[in-house]
Amino acid sequence: MDFDAVCARDLMTRKVVLAEPHESLRVAVTRMSEHRIHGLLVKPESPCRGLSILTGKDCIRVICDAGVAALDDLCVEDAMTRPAVTVPAELCIADCLRLMRMAGVRTAPVLEHGELVGVLTFTDVLNALRSTPGA
Repeated sequence: MDFDAVCARDLMTRKVVLAEPHESLRVAVTRMSEHRIHGLLVKPESPCRGLSILTGKDCIRVICDAGVAALDDLCVEDAMTRPAVTVPAELCIADCLRLMRMAGVRTAPVLEHGELVGVLTFTDVLNALRSTPGA
């Protein structure tokens, strides 16, 4: 696979699962588990703010710092990462991976003309490599 010829739009997951800022972390963790994903996107409450993301890593940090009971006491906005690192749909995978690695993230919302169109994860890239002969 030519990482300079394939772009985020080609490998991203189009199904985006969202969380609401004021729902409990337990509800969000349950949704991640049900969908077998590692992160939920949170749309901004105002147009001048960027997307946020709640990842399994964010939830584990809460559990380590405050205990499992905090999943019921805290809401998504208390633990989410904001703003999320996003990638343009037309950005080549090579640059997406570099950006994500430098930012320390494994999941990045994909934007086209400022609109959310999908999510790119390291798993998406690895799955594409697995299904590419000779890659």
